[in-house]
Amino acid sequence: MSIETFNHNGDNVYNVDIMKPIYVSKITSAGQLSIPKELREGMGLGEEYVILELIGDVVVLRRIKTMKEEIFEYFDRETKARGITRKDIARAVKSAKKKIFEEYFREKA
Repeated sequence: MSIETFNHNGDNVYNVDIMKPIYVSKITSAGQLSIPKELREGMGLGEEYVILELIGDVVVLRRIKTMKEEIFEYFDRETKARGITRKDIARAVKSAKKKIFEEYFREKA
C-alpha cells in the first residue's frame, strides 16, 4: 500500500480504500511501542503478554488465549459439531449432580 492511499484528518489517519482509522505509534529507543487505547479495548487487551508475528513487512499482534478460553472454544466447537444444545448440557449436569449427591450420601450412611 502506498502513502498516497492514506488521508490525515486532524488527529486521525484513515485508509482511503476502506475508510478505517489507522493508528500511528512511535517506537522508543528502548524498543517499546504504545498500542492506542481504542485498539487495546477492541482486542480486549489489558496488561498481559501478546504474540507478535512477522509476516513479510507486517507485524501481526494477537492475544494469547487463556486455558479457560481454549477449553470453552473446544467445547463450543464439539457441541455444535454433534448438535448438542445448551438445554442438553443443562439436563446432563443436573442429572450428574443428582447422581453424585446420591452416591456421596449413600457412602456416608
